[in-house]
Amino acid sequence: MAKYYVSQTHVEYIDGRLSCREVVLTRADARVDKDGARYKNVKLFMHKLRALGIPNLHINEYEKKRYNKLIREQNKRHKAKRLTVADLARMTEEADKELTNHEGGE
Repeated sequence: MAKYYVSQTHVEYIDGRLSCREVVLTRADARVDKDGARYKNVKLFMHKLRALGIPNLHINEYEKKRYNKLIREQNKRHKAKRLTVADLARMTEEADKELTNHEGGE
């Protein structure tokens, strides 16, 4: 039995260049529902997402290498960046400048 998943394609024009990325919206396995990754059920779910107004949706057949590559890219984009002492110092300087500008302008 083939497995399927829903993905969304984002195409943006940034700094004079086209930027494209694909985001996986559903899992390609059947952890909760044994029929959850079948084509029929994935297609029904995609239609529900379209009804909610989500554009550029696609149904893809599960290929382990491609699916895992997309998931790794998503994890890199969503990874939280830690604040450093230098970042905090810069933020406090900017806050101090804004506060002094607002107090002097009034």
